[in-house]
Amino acid sequence: MPFNNHFNVKRFSCLLKQDLLINKTKYLLTLVGLGLVAYLLLYMFLNGSKDSMVRHDYSVNQNYTICFAFFMMAVGVVVGTAFPDLSDKIKTSNYLLAPGSALEKVMLQFLIRIGLFVPIALFVFWVAIRLAKASLVPGESGLDPALIPYFEFRFLVTRSDGEIWDIWQIVFMIFGFFSYGIYLFAGATYFKRYALVKTVIASVVIFLISMSFSVMLSHIFYPQETDGFKIKLKDYAVTEHLDSTMIFILYLALSSWLFFLAIAYFKLKEKEV
Repeated sequence: MPFNNHFNVKRFSCLLKQDLLINKTKYLLTLVGLGLVAYLLLYMFLNGSKDSMVRHDYSVNQNYTICFAFFMMAVGVVVGTAFPDLSDKIKTSNYLLAPGSALEKVMLQFLIRIGLFVPIALFVFWVAIRLAKASLVPGESGLDPALIPYFEFRFLVTRSDGEIWDIWQIVFMIFGFFSYGIYLFAGATYFKRYALVKTVIASVVIFLISMSFSVMLSHIFYPQETDGFKIKLKDYAVTEHLDSTMIFILYLALSSWLFFLAIAYFKLKEKEV
C-alpha cells in the first residue's frame, strides 16, 4: 500500500522504543529539573506576593496566572528544541538516514514533546505550585498564608469578580497556547542553528509587520478615525456573544496549528531530498 511507505504502525513503534531507549534519561532529568526549578521559583514569587494574595482575592488569580505563564515559557523551550539532531550537519545526515519516514519522525517528536510531555509538565506545575504554596510561612505582617487557596486550573480562567471566562475565551487560550507550541515545534525543522531563538524572533517580526500593515490599512480606509498607531476596526455582530473580530482570532487559534504542523512535515521531507 502507498500509505505504508509514509506510516507503518510497527515501524513507528520501533522508532518510539528506540528514541525512549536512547533518551529516557534525558527526558527524566528534564522533568525532574523542571519540577525542582519550578518549585524554587514559584516559592520565591509566591513568598513575595503572599500578603497581597491574602488581602485581595483578585491577586490570587493574577499571581497564579503569572506563574503559569512563565512556566509555559519553559515548556515552550522544550517543545521548541524538538528534532535536536537537525542542529548538527553530521547528526542530521544520520537522523535522516535512520529507518522511518518523515511523517513518522514528525509524529514521534509531536507525541513525545507535546502529546506526552505537555500533560506531564502541567501535572508537574500543579504539584510544584501547591507545594510552593504549602511551604509559605507568615512574614513580618503576621498574615497567615494558609488563607491563600491552593492552585486550581480554574483560577486561570476566572475574572477578578469571580466569574468564569466565556467559552470562546477559554477555547482561544487553550488553542492559542497549542498553536504557538506547534509554531515553535515547526521552527525546529525550519532553522538549523539556534532554531528556538530564531523562531521566537521571527514571531516577533511577523507580529510587528502585521500590526504595521494593519495600521497602514486603517489610515487608508479610515483616515478620519485613525490617529497615530491606533488601529480602527469595524466589528460586526455575528452571534449574540461573538463579533467578527472575536471569530477571526478564534479561527486563527483553532486552525493555525494545522498549518505549522504541515510546515514541520514538508521541511523535514525537503531535507531528505
